[in-house]
Amino acid sequence: MRDSEETALVLLEATPGIFRLLFERLPEEIATTDLDRDWSPKRVLAHMVDVEEAGFADRFRRIVAKNRPSIASFDPLATLEAGGYLAQPIPALLDQLEASRRKTCAWLRGLTPDDLARTASHNTAGEFTLANLLHYWPIHDMAHIRGVQRMLNSVLRHEAGGLDETFDV
Repeated sequence: MRDSEETALVLLEATPGIFRLLFERLPEEIATTDLDRDWSPKRVLAHMVDVEEAGFADRFRRIVAKNRPSIASFDPLATLEAGGYLAQPIPALLDQLEASRRKTCAWLRGLTPDDLARTASHNTAGEFTLANLLHYWPIHDMAHIRGVQRMLNSVLRHEAGGLDETFDV
């Protein structure tokens, strides 16, 4: 495995811990309040759990198992609602994300260079390799971590006086 794949895996393995630190003691009222276009921090966490399997792990397995499988986009909000993730308590979501991510990353660490070179076709992104998807996944994670950060900033910003304008945060 190349350094960039190792970096991707290290970041993927860190994500559940980052979410745990963000959510473990976060007041429920803040976690469940829609703070960004109908998204709450908990909805982001539920989305992470939802796409863990169908959005990523299943796609990796399909790419290894099939010759150039077709990968279709799906509506993450629809699958989030259908999966009932928002009804689960935050500690259960955190545990589920952690367990699933650990399992998937262990499987990914067993891939060969030939596996990483296998291709798939996406209905909007076109052709990509398993390695491309591996590199994209932590980008997806970090985008959602930043989203939660922006939401939490919005809760605190109005109490920061002029300090938020003074420092580039």
